[in-house]
Amino acid sequence: MLVAMLTVATKGVSFLKDAAVARQFGTGDALDAFLVSFGLLTFLAALVGGGLPESFLPVYTEVSHLKAKQRALRLGVQSSWLHGGSLLILALGCYWIAPYFISWATRGFSVEKQALAVGVLRQLLPFMVCFGMSYQLSAWLRADKRFIVATSAPMLVPLCIISLLLYHGGAATVDTLVLGTVVGAVFHLAVLGGAVVYHLPRQRNFWRGCVRLWEPKLVTISRHAAHFLFAGGIFSSTVVVDQTMAAWLSPGSVAVLGYTEKVCGIILAVTVAPSCDVLFPYFAEKVARRDWLGVQKQLWTSIGSILVLALPATLLLCSLAPWVVALLFERGSFTAQDTQRVAEVLRYAALQIPFFIIGSLASRVVVAMQATHFIIWISLVGLVANMGLNWLLMRNMGAAGIALSTVLVQMTSAGAACLYVIRQIRGKLTARD
Repeated sequence: MLVAMLTVATKGVSFLKDAAVARQFGTGDALDAFLVSFGLLTFLAALVGGGLPESFLPVYTEVSHLKAKQRALRLGVQSSWLHGGSLLILALGCYWIAPYFISWATRGFSVEKQALAVGVLRQLLPFMVCFGMSYQLSAWLRADKRFIVATSAPMLVPLCIISLLLYHGGAATVDTLVLGTVVGAVFHLAVLGGAVVYHLPRQRNFWRGCVRLWEPKLVTISRHAAHFLFAGGIFSSTVVVDQTMAAWLSPGSVAVLGYTEKVCGIILAVTVAPSCDVLFPYFAEKVARRDWLGVQKQLWTSIGSILVLALPATLLLCSLAPWVVALLFERGSFTAQDTQRVAEVLRYAALQIPFFIIGSLASRVVVAMQATHFIIWISLVGLVANMGLNWLLMRNMGAAGIALSTVLVQMTSAGAACLYVIRQIRGKLTARD
């Protein structure tokens, strides 16, 4: 409940930021260019963040439980160094490929709009590095069951954006949005880094050991990270695929999809997001202890409890979509026509929420089991299905078809993840008996 309350507060600040952005930019070309660049870099940061951090937490828990806390902390330091280095290399690559990617991904944009997107993407590269590192440090804090800082620190990014938009007023441009995003990401990373370092040993021997004595489990983390990285790249690319295909539709379609994701995030903020953050280390701990009945009971109890809240909220969101969108965004450059466009897509997008909750919780168990091959296969199926359904549905439904495609993919993925967990737990219990 504490994590949920902090998440709601963070989302509240984020929605104030979204309202301020909507008032200033509406669904214009500048916001389209920013969202395409921001979406790509967020995807890449999440992609790398779905590699090392995802594989780190279960192994870190296992080392803490079976060996020594000192060795687990050393593993955390070395994993963070490895993660930071990979992000810096990725940032250099993104700087050089930016013109080629934007030219390919935004065929519906004008030449001027594409040039703007290239500039924005390059300016946002520090954000990608900081945001990617926040995945690693947040996973470390959650592994030690220190949730407060990891949950509240993301609030700094929208706070910086709001502050700069208010400071510049009507003269704010897309550069203002970029600067606020980068500065907020730096503050976010600084707070997480301070929280991690505060609990590390101060002895010189510890830090010498971090340099000289490389933990054997780092190899395990790196090996599993490659699988998670590949799977995360496949599944997370659905966001980039959706934005890319939306760019082929009428102007403003990318922004419309972005606004619907923000609204759906309200319900996800108080349900699946805090639940996954809190439950993941407990799932990993039960898996390390081979407490399969405990894993099963905690999973189904969590899904049932969260759906009791999420299902009524989803139905209410579908019925009140125009009113919700108007309340949140309709001011300044965001007109009543924009409200109608976003509300139409939102009615479809909201249907993914129950399936997203079930799939997210089940996937936490799958990750805790380090079942990397299953994750790769389900991600590959999800990507192919998303592209095919997007192409089929967007031809007649536009952006609403892309939203409906996401619902169908989430439903399939959630069902497959639950079936896999059930079969794995039954097999473990049978083998034990």
